[in-house]
Parts: sequence; structure tokens; C-alpha cells
Amino acid sequence: MHRFRLEIPADTLGSLLPVFSQLSAVPEAPSTRGSGCVLEGRIRAAAVHDLQQRLPGMTRGEGVLEFAFDSYEPVRGPVPSRPRTDHNPLNRKAYLLHVVRRA
Repeated sequence: MHRFRLEIPADTLGSLLPVFSQLSAVPEAPSTRGSGCVLEGRIRAAAVHDLQQRLPGMTRGEGVLEFAFDSYEPVRGPVPSRPRTDHNPLNRKAYLLHVVRRA
């Protein structure tokens, strides 16, 4: 789990709350400062990248996101998996062919 702090324009808060629900984030009560809003909470580490990608479009490029590791928690639901993005080093023949072509 990561702890996040998000500074956004106050008028964009309503559009961000459903996104937090989709990402299983747990925001705390927002605090308003002038025309801005500060929102803190917790989010799964796997969902931080998705939030980073969505934030500029939802805040007109004015959102500022800070996050840091908070704690470990057991995974709920199916265990996430990530497909390989490169060749499998356990398949020696295919891996060596790939390495030789790179050099």
C-alpha cells in the first residue's frame, strides 16, 4: 500500500472520486484551501501508475500527486500477474538468440 497526497483544483474533486473507487483507493476527508483542494489517503501500489496516467486529463494538468510506501497488506482476490515483456532466460536457446541479435 502507498500513502498519497493529491493537490487539485477544488472543482475537479467530483470527477476524481469515482476514479478512486475504481482503483480501490481509500481517500480521507478533503481539505479545501482557496480554489485548491488537498486529498490524502491510501492506494494499492499496483494502481498508482494508473492514477498517474489519468490525473493530468482529469485536473486540466494542474494536479500534483505525491506518494510513498506505507505498508504491506495481503492481496485480496486473485493474485495479480504480469506478462513477460522480454524473452524468457529459462528458455536458453531463444534467450541466447535474442542476446546475440542485440549485440
